[in-house]
Amino acid sequence: MKAAVFYGIGDLRVEERAMPKAGPGQMVVKIDYCGLCGTDVEAYNHEIIKPVIVLGHENVGTVYEVGEGVTRFKAGDKVLCGPPSYCKENCSFCREGRPNICSYGFLRTNGIGGPDGGFAEYMLVGDVEHTMIIPVPEGVDLKEAVLFDVVCVSIHALRRSNFKFGDNVVISGGGPIGLAAIQVAKAAGARKIVVLENNDAKFPRLMEYGADHCINIMTSKNIGADVREALGNPDGADVTFECAGKQSSLLTCIYDVAKNGSQVIMAGTVGEPMDKLILAGVTPREIDLISAFVYTPEEIEIYLDMLASGKIKFPGMVTDIIGLDDIVEKGVARKKRVGQLKVLVDPSL
Repeated sequence: MKAAVFYGIGDLRVEERAMPKAGPGQMVVKIDYCGLCGTDVEAYNHEIIKPVIVLGHENVGTVYEVGEGVTRFKAGDKVLCGPPSYCKENCSFCREGRPNICSYGFLRTNGIGGPDGGFAEYMLVGDVEHTMIIPVPEGVDLKEAVLFDVVCVSIHALRRSNFKFGDNVVISGGGPIGLAAIQVAKAAGARKIVVLENNDAKFPRLMEYGADHCINIMTSKNIGADVREALGNPDGADVTFECAGKQSSLLTCIYDVAKNGSQVIMAGTVGEPMDKLILAGVTPREIDLISAFVYTPEEIEIYLDMLASGKIKFPGMVTDIIGLDDIVEKGVARKKRVGQLKVLVDPSL
């Protein structure tokens, strides 16, 4: 079979590998689509994941073979394969229903229940019982099901907040996570949704997804005043979601957008030093900074149920579908990403 194997910074090779075989407690999945994640791009450029490994953790596919002891799935089942492996009940976090922060799981693994991910024609799920494998409901488009990573990040962020029906929401960042956050907040009953972006070209898509107002943070003379006017509330946002993963975005959420006593949810991962965060501007206003890390199996099921019922839709989210042979030039090493949202890898191409 063909697989895209990561050997180090700037070195991703498409090569022939032996077909995986399912041992006890394992199964092999034929990959239909694997989403290209920012983590994959980051790994290619900065080696945040230890080589040698097949990348790709946003997978949907068809069960090809099940090993001894696997009873939940059979050959032919359509499944979604999420990233984290977890111990399920051996640590306090899993017992509390928070496997996304499992002491033995996601942060200590490279692939999907084993060493290799889904940038391949077939993928071995090394431990079915302790991996996020969720059946895809009949009638759900696999090209939408595979968007679970960005959408479930937004679902988890919303559930980490104290959001309630009728709240005013501000979302900073109009990329895939921001777009998903609009749909999730709208479905949950947000009164008004304002999105902060630095690119006017994104505004039509943001409005199509359900934003009530879009504000260009580069041209606004007073972001806070513009947000309050758009919300029709002199105090600011009830809940603010930072989805851009930038220090400047988080600071804007805290100091210009959030009202006193509210929450700022960090749905994006800020990788740069927070050298400009002054807590004297946070503590007296009792603003809660809430982190939100990936998602849980339950949130994947929520997403698939919402898709199946038509409560959320993502028109135009998938902008490119590429084959394994194009994964470097049109994927991880692509320089110009203007207009690009979500790239899917189809190993059959």
